[in-house]
Amino acid sequence: MISPGSYNSIRWRWHLRQIRGVILVDIVMAFSLTILFTAIITESSEGARDIFTQAQERNRLIDAYQAGQFIDVRQPYGNDRYEETMTVGSSTRLSNQNSLQYLKVSTLPFANLDDAAGTPLCSIDFSNHDTLGAYASQDQKVSAVPIITPIRLPIDPLLPLTHLQVRNGIAYVSTDSATASDPDLIIVNIQNVNDPVVLSSINTGPGIASFTIAGKRIYAAADSTAAQLHVIRMDSLSSLALEKKFKLLLPYATATSAVASSIFYDRGRIYLGTTKWDGDEFNIIDVYNPTAPVKSGGLEIGSVVNDIYVNDSLAYTASADMDQFRVVNVNNPVHPMLANAFVPTGWQRQEGKTVSIFESALNYGRTSGGYNMTQDHEAFTWATTSSSTLANPISIDIPGGVYGIVADRFHIFLANRQLNRELQIYDRSLAADLDSIATSSYSLPVAPQSMTCDNDKIYVLAHTGPYIYQITFK
Repeated sequence: MISPGSYNSIRWRWHLRQIRGVILVDIVMAFSLTILFTAIITESSEGARDIFTQAQERNRLIDAYQAGQFIDVRQPYGNDRYEETMTVGSSTRLSNQNSLQYLKVSTLPFANLDDAAGTPLCSIDFSNHDTLGAYASQDQKVSAVPIITPIRLPIDPLLPLTHLQVRNGIAYVSTDSATASDPDLIIVNIQNVNDPVVLSSINTGPGIASFTIAGKRIYAAADSTAAQLHVIRMDSLSSLALEKKFKLLLPYATATSAVASSIFYDRGRIYLGTTKWDGDEFNIIDVYNPTAPVKSGGLEIGSVVNDIYVNDSLAYTASADMDQFRVVNVNNPVHPMLANAFVPTGWQRQEGKTVSIFESALNYGRTSGGYNMTQDHEAFTWATTSSSTLANPISIDIPGGVYGIVADRFHIFLANRQLNRELQIYDRSLAADLDSIATSSYSLPVAPQSMTCDNDKIYVLAHTGPYIYQITFK
């Protein structure tokens, strides 16, 4: 039998053990929490130190940028802008904390509002809409199939359509009708492709072969011996007025006047091409005062000039004679000089039809001459617009001839008259680009008259019938 004293002693020892156990658990928990808090504090401290270091480095790089200590690389961005990449620190991208990179897109130094209005503002990559503001790499090409949408213009279906320009969903279409009362220029809102609306039209008299838009004015190459240049004032899309007619002077009293065939606007000057006559088929006309055009100079080509494109003081012409493709130095508009010429095989049958430039690449197309000779190519491209490189183009055979060219950074889009292949798509080296485009040819189905672009869309005007075909990519 346990005495009361012994029992109390046992209870006290048992109770002491419980207290020691609780204290031990508390000590272990406290020690664990201390380790955990120490780890958290250490990690937070390291993270804060990293953030501080990165902020300090970023501040240093920003200070260097503000002090002008950066590498500045410029390259073309379309035809009327340039892309500028400014790198501070390492040449690597922002994934490296030791560098900063700024991208911006700016207008060219000599550009003005009229120039911006005079040429289409088009995408740099029609099949990839994620490249705006950054020069995409070859790996960023997107597999895309063009969506071709016919737009039926609400106009007389018998009107012979000659030329097309599109600005922000507004189509400008010229005609050359034998009926005196028919309009020569029609403005149509095609933003709703299912319900296009005619906004205005004008009858200038003889018909229009081609035209260019510059600000509030439309300059038209008139199919007329009475006046080859028509100046149309456009106060609004619903208000057109013939402001001025300009006639090229005869080289001598008994000479027969030419009619205008092509036109281009650049920095206050009109470059006007005509059919073959005894005067200059290539003309430079000062239109700084649009109500009083003055011819600055010209060049006798000896053939009809079907297309003109001016870029950086060089004019490129497509004509029908032996020198089907010419480069003319127009730095001095009073005395333009022939800088170079290209004589492709088959020139006796074929004629130059269209010229386009995208960034630094030059593209040229001509007709097939009525029947196709596989060795006489119709599509040509040069990697640079330099006048000294015309001897080595890349070229391919296009049996239907080339009537329009639009290019972006990865592709060349051709409008031709080959049955069921009226739209053809190639890479920049004129090879079928099956990696990014499902096929290289599509049916429109019309004979194309001209081709243009507007933002991320491409447009083809039908040669016969009141149709514009809109080409887009998802």
